[in-house]
Amino acid sequence: MADPVKPALVMPGSRYAAELGKGAADMRFPAELEREYQRFYLAERRSHVRFFNAVVCALVVLALLASLISGHENTGVLQYLRLGAIAAAYLLMAWIARSQYFERAYLKTAYLASLFIALVAGVEVATWIAAGVGEMFALLTLHSLGLYFLAGILFRGALQANLVMVSSLSASLIALDVPPTKVAYLTGILAGAAAIGGLAFRHQGIRFRRTFLEHGLVSEMAARDGLTGLKNRRAFDEHLRRSWQQALRDRRSLAVMMIDVDHFKAFNDRYGHQAGDDALQRVAAVVDGFAQRPLDLAARYGGEELAVILFDITRDHADKIAEQLRAAVQALGIEHVDSRESVAVTVSVGVAIVRPKLDRSPEGVVQLADEALYAAKKDGRNRVRVFESEYAALSTGKFKRE
Repeated sequence: MADPVKPALVMPGSRYAAELGKGAADMRFPAELEREYQRFYLAERRSHVRFFNAVVCALVVLALLASLISGHENTGVLQYLRLGAIAAAYLLMAWIARSQYFERAYLKTAYLASLFIALVAGVEVATWIAAGVGEMFALLTLHSLGLYFLAGILFRGALQANLVMVSSLSASLIALDVPPTKVAYLTGILAGAAAIGGLAFRHQGIRFRRTFLEHGLVSEMAARDGLTGLKNRRAFDEHLRRSWQQALRDRRSLAVMMIDVDHFKAFNDRYGHQAGDDALQRVAAVVDGFAQRPLDLAARYGGEELAVILFDITRDHADKIAEQLRAAVQALGIEHVDSRESVAVTVSVGVAIVRPKLDRSPEGVVQLADEALYAAKKDGRNRVRVFESEYAALSTGKFKRE
């Protein structure tokens, strides 16, 4: 039986494919991908998180109220304070789970709150056990499983909170002069529950991360051009709209480069369409190398025309990048005897650089780049033209060809 094709070979350059190609999803990805995974994770777990925090918070508050009303002789001020602190921590988690800060703040807040709750809960339950109320121990084992599967915390955070809880219980029982055999017994049970829950949660976490990677890979494949491997026209349009809005909000510049392979029809007529496809793939690989920053993007705009979006860049830098790109394509040395400008395949590059305004649209910068490309081709091809100030007089939708 043939070996399955690795995702990294199917989608070279894909972050999702690279992680899937390792054979099993790691429990932590590189920083940028990890942040994306955490957003995915929270979106999928939000209903569980809300339920868990609401129920546990209600139970803790009820326990606090019951202790206050009953006035049990073994209940002291410190125990009221501990229950109140636990309730406050869960109230904070419950509030963030239902607020606009959920995606941005929940994981960190829940992690810190869980460590605090684990520490205080271990002391509280140990106090009850020392007072002869051993039934309270069951709450710790339930809380251990809740930390893994319902609290919405990632594996490492849940594991650390469980270790804190086991240590807190053990140290508190020893400090309260509970017999060593009982300390060992209760600590062993809680540690065992934490270990079993941790193993199950780790397995679930790996499957969840793999689902995220497969989902991302499918979405990425849908946004890729099948021939060149660059993003397709739809992905270009969507990214341009997002970049436009971000540049408008942050008052940054935005550049679009339109790149056209010179005399490509003549190349296909001379060498055949398979050679044309190979040439376009090689040119696309060069273009992709000039769009490596997180907010940049390279795409196949249509036919032999490629495009690049560059975020927050000066005119001089954009001009320099475009010239380097043009030279790099020519340096490939792909034979083109029917070209009037060179014995090798070349490209013409039109660059538009603008600062987005409310009374303008993303379509305008594409049109300006298209007009710059037309100027480069009109001036003799295999060259770069950059338009910037022309944007002020541009009437979107009307191509200003002479």
